[in-house]
Amino acid sequence: MSTGSLLGRVAGWAMAPLFGLTSLTRQARTFHPRGPTYHAAVKTHPQASPELTRVGTRLVGPALVRFSGALWKHAPHTQDVLGCAVRFRRDDEETPEPASDDQDLLFATIKRPWTMPFAPITTDVEDYLANDYFAVSPFDIGLDERVYLRLHPIHASTREDGTRDERLAREVVIGGALLELEVSADPFGPWRPLLTVAISRVAHIDGEALRFRPFRDGRGVHPRGFIHALRVGTYALSQLARPDRTAY
Repeated sequence: MSTGSLLGRVAGWAMAPLFGLTSLTRQARTFHPRGPTYHAAVKTHPQASPELTRVGTRLVGPALVRFSGALWKHAPHTQDVLGCAVRFRRDDEETPEPASDDQDLLFATIKRPWTMPFAPITTDVEDYLANDYFAVSPFDIGLDERVYLRLHPIHASTREDGTRDERLAREVVIGGALLELEVSADPFGPWRPLLTVAISRVAHIDGEALRFRPFRDGRGVHPRGFIHALRVGTYALSQLARPDRTAY
């Protein structure tokens, strides 16, 4: 384990009681975004390099994609950070339960940890597809160097009326909810295409039971570094402190 990861784990467990207390007080998990969840089809990007094509093959197939607000659960028009979580899986079964080889990747409209205070200002909260989503910290995906990940919608919603959930639903119906998963050796790019994620239909899954975890790495995309390690303790105690918890 690297020094950064070790320090992150220590700091995360030191902060964990605060997040556990928050979950206990709210009677809800501190880290549990809510939002529309869809099935998607993941394919190798046609412009991916041969090296990235070999890496991306592990993630090709069905996926679950959930969009959400991060700070405010019941105020969709308030300045906020938006999130997008993707679970790469083996089939389209309507279940929140992960398989042993599932891979979860969590993204938000935050480029770097130090930009977090500015993210609600730069995020377009009215349209999920009008924002880029970043995984913030690096990953080991089987290349010679660690990389950063970004989800880039190919275009914003074609109509500006309605809530962000309604706009997304319309784009799904017309086949316009398309995202590119990109990689870079630097958190600010340049970005190279890896995969395409085509959102196809609503997933009829209990959102309360659906739990994405940043450490679910069954397809070989491994989180690395201080920020990822920071989540270990805070996520764990946030989940455990909720009275009606279930295993995850």
